[in-house]
Amino acid sequence: MLLPREMDLRRPSTNADALGRYYTPSQVSQALIDTMRGIRPRLVLELGAGQGALASAAHRKWRSANYVTVDADLAAASTLSALTFNASHIHHAHDALDEELADRIGIALGSVDVGLCNPPYVRPRWRSSFGRILEEAGLSGALQSVHDAGADLLFIAQNLRLLRPRGKLGLILPDGLIAGQKYRGVRQVLLREHRVEHVVQLPRRTFAKTEAQTYLVVLSKRDGETQQVQLSQMSDMGEVSAPISIPADVAMLRLDYAFHTSSAPMGQQRDVGQVKKTLGAAAHDLLRGAISSSQISSSPVPVFHLGDFPRAHESAAIPTVPEKFIQPVSQAVVLQQSYKVAKAGDILIARIGRNLQEKVCFLPRGICVISDCIYAIRAAPEHRKTLLAYLLSEDGKAALKATSHGVGAKYLSRSDVLNIVLPD
Repeated sequence: MLLPREMDLRRPSTNADALGRYYTPSQVSQALIDTMRGIRPRLVLELGAGQGALASAAHRKWRSANYVTVDADLAAASTLSALTFNASHIHHAHDALDEELADRIGIALGSVDVGLCNPPYVRPRWRSSFGRILEEAGLSGALQSVHDAGADLLFIAQNLRLLRPRGKLGLILPDGLIAGQKYRGVRQVLLREHRVEHVVQLPRRTFAKTEAQTYLVVLSKRDGETQQVQLSQMSDMGEVSAPISIPADVAMLRLDYAFHTSSAPMGQQRDVGQVKKTLGAAAHDLLRGAISSSQISSSPVPVFHLGDFPRAHESAAIPTVPEKFIQPVSQAVVLQQSYKVAKAGDILIARIGRNLQEKVCFLPRGICVISDCIYAIRAAPEHRKTLLAYLLSEDGKAALKATSHGVGAKYLSRSDVLNIVLPD
């Protein structure tokens, strides 16, 4: 038996167990299985099974199927062996990312009807075999470097190797693969080579000890190129919303329900089938400050930072940059030699922060030195008033919140901001 090599982590998770796992709540397991339709499997496989939550939920739906679970944790064997699958269940205490896994567990490549997986939130130390797993799954070219692949992508690749054509894969995935700019190539490959059927956005705090945004994803292997993807959202009570449908070219940008509904007025559904105007089209520049928070105290000029946005009770209808940060235009040439500066008419927003959607203000005159935690949106005068009003509105705040990423303190990338869809 090989040692559980998933323990060899380059980036262990802070709040997960020693193997980077967050155990799946029963209502989430059931929701994933309920989303997987149109198949009567004979063989169901769960990699990185942990306590077997997904396989257990699957067994309640597909009782006649045979089940195989794999987990590197030797302690998981006792829990998994207690599952009531009777003779239809076989567990293997083995490294799920072993290139030779199919031979080790006695399953032919391309033979599994349903694959289930909640990948660990880790990045394993790179092994040359990982590159071959990604290559065989058709995912090696999806990232700028295969070394950027975390356990989530490696588990997807391993499942695709084992799954039969038109077999179903049910996954629980983090925000990066669903909405991150870095993983746009991954989404493009999955949408082009497989049929991505449904993505369900889960509530934050679904998994204990983390605020990570997670999603249920169901795809059908080699079942034709994706044309439309169904997106839903699960409530805190476990109820899954009615789906919206987005075309594949839109899905390639992002697959999160909140983003695709965020620019609609409160309580209404956005029409995602039509090309919409983005913030990038209304703004002719997006400037990020350059001075770090650690450098602010030694700066000879005031630097506008995250804590300097006017609070709601301190501001008028339009919150503006406090006077002490506004420098005369005559200082622009000198200051621009050492700093990034916002100019009169710019809209300032927070790039990072737990409540970044609440941090929006306007620079009415002069110039202002900004930190690297601030974006300055520079829009043409004819768009400025409308854009500012939107970002200050409840709908605009919802759009910023839905667009942001991260656990705890959220962040906005440049592309996140520029791709915010504006209301008609």
